[in-house]
Amino acid sequence: MPDAAESKPWPAISIAEAHARLTAPGAPFEIEEKVIRGIPTRTWKNAPPTLRDVFLNGQQFRDREFLVYEEDRATFDGFARAALTLAHQLIADGVKKGDRVAVIMRNLPEWPVAFWAGQLVGAIVTPLNAWWTGAELEYGLADSGSRVAIVDDERLERLGPHLENLPDLERIYVARLHEAAGDGRCRRLEDVIGRVNAWGKLPERPLPDVAIDPEDDATILYT
Repeated sequence: MPDAAESKPWPAISIAEAHARLTAPGAPFEIEEKVIRGIPTRTWKNAPPTLRDVFLNGQQFRDREFLVYEEDRATFDGFARAALTLAHQLIADGVKKGDRVAVIMRNLPEWPVAFWAGQLVGAIVTPLNAWWTGAELEYGLADSGSRVAIVDDERLERLGPHLENLPDLERIYVARLHEAAGDGRCRRLEDVIGRVNAWGKLPERPLPDVAIDPEDDATILYT
């Protein structure tokens, strides 16, 4: 006799039926239609309305390990403290809602801290490809109109000959800088947020008082 499992039809339900169940009224991925910038758009009703809400959702896992890189470890709580500390520094630097903040570095724990710090102040975060040449990075920074760049030491070295062509770039924070930077706009990121394993000891900071709407621009992504 054939096994019971072998006798079941496959697939058990169609993709269309699975989609209908998941997006039905009351389901986790319920879909509704909204008019966004004059265009009727199907959206997920229960999705976090902004990336700031995604950040806040992560805080229900405060003591869990979130970021791991070699010997570096950061919990959700430590990550949040670092992101909020950097966010308040960006505000002190004059960054306002809608300003462009570029993030250019390899896959370090500082990358998400930089990204979310920008989001928390309402900036339009502009991640640039860490593989780009100096000339390509210059183009992305100039084209996006970035006021602040948060980079690692290798990206700073690559950008060095091009910084004189970027007068609108007001501040550069550099993660893991080994040698003093020649450009006066540069500051060590560790001077603001410290080292990864100490992020959990940073003081708690409030969310920046910035009104963020679900339809605000959040990122600029270059192909």
